[in-house]
This record gives sequence, C-alpha cells and structure tokens, in this order.
Amino acid sequence: MASKSLVAALISVSVLTGCKSNSASQHTVSATPQWTSVTPTSNYMVYGVGTAQNTGDMQQAKLAAQESARLALAKQLNVTISANTTIKQQADDKSMTFHIDELIQSKVPSIQLQGVKIEDEYFNTQQQTAYALAAFNRTEAVMQTELSINSLDDEITQFNLQSAGNKTLILKRAVALKELVVKRSKLNQYLSMLQTAHVAMPSTVRNQQALADEILNSISFSISADSDKHGKVRDLLARALTSQGIKITEQNADFALQFRVDWQEMHKSGTYYSLAESFLVITEAGEEKAHFNAKVKAASSFQDTAKSNAMGKLASKLGQQLAKFVVTGES
Repeated sequence: MASKSLVAALISVSVLTGCKSNSASQHTVSATPQWTSVTPTSNYMVYGVGTAQNTGDMQQAKLAAQESARLALAKQLNVTISANTTIKQQADDKSMTFHIDELIQSKVPSIQLQGVKIEDEYFNTQQQTAYALAAFNRTEAVMQTELSINSLDDEITQFNLQSAGNKTLILKRAVALKELVVKRSKLNQYLSMLQTAHVAMPSTVRNQQALADEILNSISFSISADSDKHGKVRDLLARALTSQGIKITEQNADFALQFRVDWQEMHKSGTYYSLAESFLVITEAGEEKAHFNAKVKAASSFQDTAKSNAMGKLASKLGQQLAKFVVTGES
C-alpha cells in the first residue's frame, strides 16, 4: 500500500515538473526578442530591424517587415538596395575619352548590395506587428570585393594593347581595357559604401589606363561634304567637333566622315530659328563602318548666331555618336 502511494506521489511530481517545463518553454518562445527594440551591433556584421503592421494578411506583413529590415540595414551603409553608383568623370570634358568614358560607365553595371539575410523574425500578437532582423556580413563582403579588385588589376596589367591589326581592332582593345578600369572603379565605390578604404591603383594599371587613353585620344577623322556648297558648313562642323575634343585632320585620318546637312531657317517675331538634320557616314580605308543621323534646333536674335548654335548642338550629338561608334563599333 505504501509502495502504491509512493508511486502515485512520484507520478504527480513528474507531471507537475513536466507542466512547469512546458510552461517555461512557451514563455521563452513568446518572449519579445531584445533586437526588436535595440538593433544589435557587431565589429563585422551590420544589422537592420524592420516592422510592419498586420492589416489582415499576416504573410504580407512578414514580407513587408523583411523589406523594411533590408532598407534599415542599407540606410546604415548609406546606400540603397539597388546600390546605384556614380563614378567621377576623370577625363577632360574636351577630349574623346570623355565621351567614351560616359558610354562605358553607363554600359558597365553598378555593384549591388548582396548577401543580406533575414536572420530572425517575430510577431507580436497583441500589437499585431511583424518584426524582422536583417543581417549583412560586411567583413566578408569587403574581403570578396578586394579580391575582385586584385584580380582585375592582374588582368589589366597583363592586357596587351599593342596588338597588330587595323585601327578598329586596336580601338576595341583599348575600350575593353577601359571597361575593366571602370569595373575596378565601381568595385572601389562599393568599398566606400561598405565604409572601407579604396584599394590603391598600382602603377602598372595606371600606365595601362594612360596608354588606352592615349590610343583613344589619338583617333583622327577627316570631314568631307556631299557638295562644294557645304564648304562653310564643313568648316563649322570641323570647329564644333574640335571643341568637343574630336581630332580633325585633312590627311592620313583613321576614319573619314562624309556628311550631308539639311537646313531649315525661320524668322518669327524677331527671333531666328535654325533647324538642322545631318546624315553622316563613317568609312575606314574606303569601307563603310557606320551611319548616323541627328536633328537639332536653335534660336537667337541673330541669324548667324542661331545657325552657329545649331551647329554646336549638332557637333555635340555627333561627338556622342562617334564615341558610341568607337565603343560598340556600331551606329
């Protein structure tokens, strides 16, 4: 009898202990995590906390909290998730490389903030609020970016710009090297977003970049009109292109520009309007390489000024088109 009483007592204690254990476990799970009110800090990690109110769709609230957490994390790095970067223009705005660099920078994709993970989530049933904790390993990202830059430095250093062939092939190689340099610059900009110092450019890379710029700036064009009556227009176009950093020469040019310009001039209410449409053909050693077309409009109180302004705008467009031809080989 005593034995049965002892067994019953032990069972009761066991049941009570189990109940207490379950109760404690449930309390731990339902306890509000500290990170919901205080964002964690770390020497190598970056965190962001996001919240979203549940308005009837809990899953949607969780997704909104996750996105809010990612944005909060990115804000600490002073970037956006898309991480659009702008590379400072290094070339002189009166040089061919200026136009080429602009095109290459728009062609090379920006570096995006990658590797952001949702480390934890919590839902407050009383407040009907979803919480999310985003984490990003900045140290690992910095190491990977620096390795990528070092790899590009090796590739640029070993790049052969002295390849034989016609001018078009040489230009393609110079442009390809410039693209690598722009990629390197954008990776360094990414390091800035990660709040880390840039990787210095080795002298070997700097020398290769200078050689590519020299090749691109040495491109020369000759200009010929479709008619002798366009001789004055030809001179205006030559001066305007020269002001854009385009090298114009009459002999031994790398490429020949053959153009036709159709003009329309109007005078209305004391203002002169000049409208120009150009048709341009680029040839190399007699072989057609590209065709361009551009339209511009300018106005002034003076007729000659209106025409000169229109020619300036036309030259600016042609400068961009010529740069596109150099970069892509297409019109």
